[in-house]
Amino acid sequence: MTTKNRLLNFDFFATIIIPLAIFYIFNYHQNLLWGAILSGAWCCGFFLFRLIINKKTNILALLTGIFSVISLLITIIFHDPKFYFLEPIFSDFIYSVIFFGSLFFSRSLIQIFVEDSKIISFSSEYTTFEKYIKTWKILTIIWGSVMLLLAAIKLLIFYCMSINIYYAVSKTYSAVINPLLIIGSYKFPKWYWHKAE
Repeated sequence: MTTKNRLLNFDFFATIIIPLAIFYIFNYHQNLLWGAILSGAWCCGFFLFRLIINKKTNILALLTGIFSVISLLITIIFHDPKFYFLEPIFSDFIYSVIFFGSLFFSRSLIQIFVEDSKIISFSSEYTTFEKYIKTWKILTIIWGSVMLLLAAIKLLIFYCMSINIYYAVSKTYSAVINPLLIIGSYKFPKWYWHKAE
């Protein structure tokens, strides 16, 4: 197993399995509030740990951490776990607004991520081509649409199913959907540019 795979497995265990285990243990003992608080505290603590270790993050990861901390504090203050459980829905909706809002600027959000990450280098001349700019706008629309759809699905599950099912779904959705979106974001430009030639 490569170092990258080990890190991915560690992140999945730390951000999905452990919070779910904490929540279900306390919920089993009829203590939903403390299950939400301790699960949220673990997620916030792990986010801060990652932030300190990596010493950098992107805007979406930073917003996720901020939303988690705010929802946790509100949950503690009002003694109502509903605030903590609604946070993923609120986050997905805000992300969707950010993605769609970035389309009104010279660089869409996905284009900013790609260029600032420097994973792939493009010449300054190439970045002015219409198909280059259009590619990142299409991907930004896809990301925004998926985030909006996820928010709607989570909201539906929250009100139609048990809190156990909702929490499991809201936690695992990101672990499944986000990697698929990232893979698609790497594959799509090559396919689109080849098609546009």
